[in-house]
Amino acid sequence: MDTNSRMQIADKAMKSFIARYFRDDEDGTGMITGEFYWPRAEIMEVVMDAWDKTKDPYYQELMGKMYRGFVKEFGEDWSNNPFNDDIMWMTIACARAYQAFHEDIYLQQAEKHFNLVYDRAWSDDLGGGLFWRIENTTKNACINGPAAIAGCLLYRITKEEDYLEKAKQIYQWQLDTLCQGNGAVSDNIESDGKINTWCSTYNQGTFIGASQLLWELTGEQKYLDEAILAADYTMHEMFHDGVINTEAEGNDLPGFKGILARWLGKLVNEGG
Repeated sequence: MDTNSRMQIADKAMKSFIARYFRDDEDGTGMITGEFYWPRAEIMEVVMDAWDKTKDPYYQELMGKMYRGFVKEFGEDWSNNPFNDDIMWMTIACARAYQAFHEDIYLQQAEKHFNLVYDRAWSDDLGGGLFWRIENTTKNACINGPAAIAGCLLYRITKEEDYLEKAKQIYQWQLDTLCQGNGAVSDNIESDGKINTWCSTYNQGTFIGASQLLWELTGEQKYLDEAILAADYTMHEMFHDGVINTEAEGNDLPGFKGILARWLGKLVNEGG
């Protein structure tokens, strides 16, 4: 099957999904029914994936409705959410929307909330890194990988070196602390220094993504090598070159696969 045929099928599937699950409200807002905070943000990123491939104005309009629906429910200030990763997913969605559509509100929200999370979550405890929640008890891959991605996106948009330096700082801490040297990305480190070595497609995917973006921005081969190592580990060790089954229980877990698929696709198509 050629690329154009696959694109048509993907676009049809996406629009069928939206027709089935998207609630279009009369005030110009909307949402995917049944989803809460970070999955809402991640679905916005799926919309941005579709825009990237098709440039269909339908997806620009859809992103606007989803963003306004999110703000209607959660407001424009997301600091009351104790989960730093939730906020960072909205930061990524907004940064990508600004890259595509150049609407100022998206960039304002992305910068505001990246800085909010960094300021409240980064500490020198455990050698650096971002805390997962405001209780500051564990530093998790689920916040550090997305934060490195967000920093790269904001640097690409603004050309402000501070964003790139923070992305590299966050990434290096994750590499030194949570990565096992064989491509496996451990889930978290607790305040007492104990590391939970469980691996997920979410964390493998965001680490691959951060690695590739830093490679693109710096030209340093070491970042691309780390992306490939993590991809190989995921394929050969986590799933033994077979079906990607859900790696644990929990409502969030099925969505992790899409995050891995996004960054694997970019690694193949843009990383070669």
